[in-house]
Amino acid sequence: MMPTKETFTVCETLPDSAESLFSREATWQSWLEVESALALTQAGLGMIPQQAADEIARRATLEQMDVNALAADIERTMSPVMSLVRALAERCDGDAGGYVHLGATTQNIILTGKVMQLKRAHRWLKGRLANQLALLARLAEKGADWPCVARTNRRHALPITFGYKVAGWIEELERNVQRLEWVEERAFMLTFGGASGAMHSYGAQGQPLAQALADRLTLGVSRVHSRAAVDGLVEYIGVLALFAAGCERLGQEVYSLMANEFEEISEDQDDGVVGSSTMPHKFNPKYAVKLLAQAGELRSLVAPALEAALPSHEGDAACNFRLYKLLDTAGVLAYQLAVSQQTLLERLVPNPARMQEILMANAAPLMSELVMLELAKTIGRQRAHDLVHEAVTSSREAGASFAITLFKHEIVRTHYGELQALEAALNPLHYTGQSRQVALEMAASAQASAKRLRSAFNEEVA
Repeated sequence: MMPTKETFTVCETLPDSAESLFSREATWQSWLEVESALALTQAGLGMIPQQAADEIARRATLEQMDVNALAADIERTMSPVMSLVRALAERCDGDAGGYVHLGATTQNIILTGKVMQLKRAHRWLKGRLANQLALLARLAEKGADWPCVARTNRRHALPITFGYKVAGWIEELERNVQRLEWVEERAFMLTFGGASGAMHSYGAQGQPLAQALADRLTLGVSRVHSRAAVDGLVEYIGVLALFAAGCERLGQEVYSLMANEFEEISEDQDDGVVGSSTMPHKFNPKYAVKLLAQAGELRSLVAPALEAALPSHEGDAACNFRLYKLLDTAGVLAYQLAVSQQTLLERLVPNPARMQEILMANAAPLMSELVMLELAKTIGRQRAHDLVHEAVTSSREAGASFAITLFKHEIVRTHYGELQALEAALNPLHYTGQSRQVALEMAASAQASAKRLRSAFNEEVA
């Protein structure tokens, strides 16, 4: 049975990839932005002439530089920031070049630039999550009354609605959004204390400079500017990994429910998509499997990130190399994963008729809990459990009706009166608990979260 097509789409203009944010050129430009902001902040505090700062800021764009020459000089010096500083200084008119990078150290520039790159990717990521919450809200609301079977330990449990299942996805995604927001103050932080972090080159002006620079770059500011304090960035990778785990759980559920034995969900695939090169009948998952692969890759970054969290003394280039590469990879992967999950949700095709068909195929035994609770009013929970469990086992082994097997017990006949009354009570369509209410509550919550995230996204654009 082919499902009825039900697609849920939200339009939002965001890039398909975050790779451009972490390219070589984007990295160099982030360093130039830090050098420009440093000069302007120093001028504001009277540390360098305003005219020099303005000239540095005017020249601090990669478009004004010979990128090939810069790359060659970096290869020669093995000190990328030194090469960039030299190139910037040479392009400044007058004596402005003499004020470039004043008092800073390489890692101040690289780390701050990296944080700025991550913050931009983070903003895009939250924009994608706003879209997903809106999509899930529609899905939960639409599926609030679609009965299906819950599965625990991969076996049939109790009747629920599909909207309830989606509500669980919503709450987990909202928790991941909370974690992403909570970690911002520790991950997107300025550490800018000079060579060893103790403000040797800035003296008493060091802390005011750091605070003013952080304000200009819209970053938090460290109290101790130790280059060895990277735990906030390692935590950020851990938070992204938890986001990946949530995506993977959703993707795995979709992947499982697309199996021929279920077919409760399918993907809306374009014409021309081929399932198998040798089996023409195959309709294979495409979007779910891509999501699962990306999620696993992002989760795998946690262990190496913890290794990078162990720099020695007041700074450690070996740990820096590891961490910066991991941050680039995590930033790109997290956004790719968000794009993949949004695409999967947009192309998700639920099949409520098939959900109900599977539910009704084994309907009566699924109601054993309700019968037990009813009988417990008379004979207590334990005796009721034993009686119903024995009836389920007997009917299964004999291939007999569960209702008829139950009705052989006098206590059941006394409680229900007629077999028809018992059979009516065993209808799973009337025993979905609070599924509908939970689904609708979480749909409203997701809509509110999406609206809040979009509002914040648009404010940052403005």
